[in-house]
Amino acid sequence: MVEQLTAFVLTCLVVVLVPGPDFALVIRNAARGPRSAATAAAGIMVGNTILALLAVLGVTALLGASEVLGTGIKIAGAAYLLYLGVRALAEAFARAPKEHTQPAGPRPGRQLGGSSPFVQGMVSNLLNPKVAVFYLSLFPQFNFAPLPSLAQHTVMACIFLLIAFAWYVLLLSGLKKITGFLARPRTGRMVVGGSGAVLVGVGGTILTKTLASA
Repeated sequence: MVEQLTAFVLTCLVVVLVPGPDFALVIRNAARGPRSAATAAAGIMVGNTILALLAVLGVTALLGASEVLGTGIKIAGAAYLLYLGVRALAEAFARAPKEHTQPAGPRPGRQLGGSSPFVQGMVSNLLNPKVAVFYLSLFPQFNFAPLPSLAQHTVMACIFLLIAFAWYVLLLSGLKKITGFLARPRTGRMVVGGSGAVLVGVGGTILTKTLASA
């Protein structure tokens, strides 16, 4: 059991630390201020928690057994990433002529709906194929006997959530130290544009592969 646990923890570390759309989303919002980055990370963790709960209950396995539903989720996730990426690129280009008069930080006022970093983080994570594949393909590969199946999946879900939470705490702490740098108009525009390009690239890749295999 100790060997299985160690292998699972190392696998979780790789899945969490490898940059993906969630990471790009946090970085994009970091250019708008520490609070936006933290809110996006909170949304991502809520998405992670929902997926973990669904995995423990076996719902993700049922969804994975349906090719139609699986393909639909991948297409929806890719489309949402493309949407966020295009919005980020549009925001970056819109800032260019106004850099001398407007700061890079977020505008006053509460953001709602699709513009909310929390909603973006949660929806992006829920539709993130990497996380769904992690729960579907890797959970069955580990055996924490003599624990029953439900207890094993619960332990694995908790371990993954704790590692993800620790990662985002460290990431946000690091970003907070460079808040002044990110607040510079030119830097903010580059960060938003770069993260937007990553989101478009990831979304386009997922969409292309999904349609090609459909």
